[in-house]
Amino acid sequence: MRTLTDDPYAYSLALGCGNCAAFEWCGGLSVRDSIWDCLDHCCGKPGDCTNVCVKNPVQYVDQKREILGFDLSNIPRLVGNYRPLGHDIVPLIYHRTGRERPVPGSAFALRLHDVVDFARGELRYPTRDHLCAAFKIDPSADIILSGVDHDERIEPWWTLQDRLSQVLQQLRDLGTQLVTAPNFSLLLDKPRTDDLHAMKRIAIVWSEFEQHGIACALHVNARTLKDFERWADFVRQRNEIGIISYEFITGAGKKARRQFHIDGLRKIAQSADRPLEIIVRGDPDVIAHLQRDFRSVIYIDTMAYMKTIKRQRATRVSNSKLDWITTKTKVPSEVDDMLEHNLGEQSLFLRGRFYGQDAASVQR
Repeated sequence: MRTLTDDPYAYSLALGCGNCAAFEWCGGLSVRDSIWDCLDHCCGKPGDCTNVCVKNPVQYVDQKREILGFDLSNIPRLVGNYRPLGHDIVPLIYHRTGRERPVPGSAFALRLHDVVDFARGELRYPTRDHLCAAFKIDPSADIILSGVDHDERIEPWWTLQDRLSQVLQQLRDLGTQLVTAPNFSLLLDKPRTDDLHAMKRIAIVWSEFEQHGIACALHVNARTLKDFERWADFVRQRNEIGIISYEFITGAGKKARRQFHIDGLRKIAQSADRPLEIIVRGDPDVIAHLQRDFRSVIYIDTMAYMKTIKRQRATRVSNSKLDWITTKTKVPSEVDDMLEHNLGEQSLFLRGRFYGQDAASVQR
């Protein structure tokens, strides 16, 4: 896929892009592959295709109409709900399997699709107490719902339609402190109109959360300089945006492309006329880079929980790194103990390495 990575500094603009009706929002493609324009990625099977593509005109018109066009400026203005949370490392809890008591902590992240039953159009847990009991987390902790996930797990959000208001009302009543908007995908091997559609959906979903009184981090998915420029303009013009989100797991997590995404995010922060916060998942090495321009960086950590599930216990090595030692457990209480230990050690390690906090001073 490297041949489809956009790089206007290395490659010339595709010859067919300049006359495209979507050029205003897309900005064109500059890739190593020999393409006329992004329609070279059309599958040629409109009857079986769900991509947003002009070669499937009937479907394309409907898809464009449902988002009121690709322009981000017609997203409703609103009063933002986000207030700084004061957290740095927030562990993600996948489930309660193998545990018997709530894990203590000031904040936890859960996956959005684990909380919302898309098929029924309602939450899986009627109250906050039910939710905390289901995931065995401290009921007094702040809860962040992460919309970062595989496509098949977040695309159903867009299908809620007439059930959306009910779900959003239930989420507000649940008392979650923050939701990150679903990261609808931007893919290299599809027509750019599919990307533009995904970006507009992200903005719409962010707006819907906020309109229902739920603080939401705008997930600024981007694959070109133009994408980042559009998000920068959108954020700059809307004071109601106090926090954005990003993931460095898939494309942005690759070393060859990571700096491009870091630079794009920093430009969003630099162009805003106010302090912004950012919440990230994936490669923790990006934290130090983002701290230069964002008021705070909230990192959602998945390592500690996954290591616990695999029965691996964190062990310090000269206070500079963690080794993960395979350990057998016989009763649930030992899993509980290991999870508390791993969450604590991983947080101390990350704070010491990326937030400039000495492990010993944090313990005190």
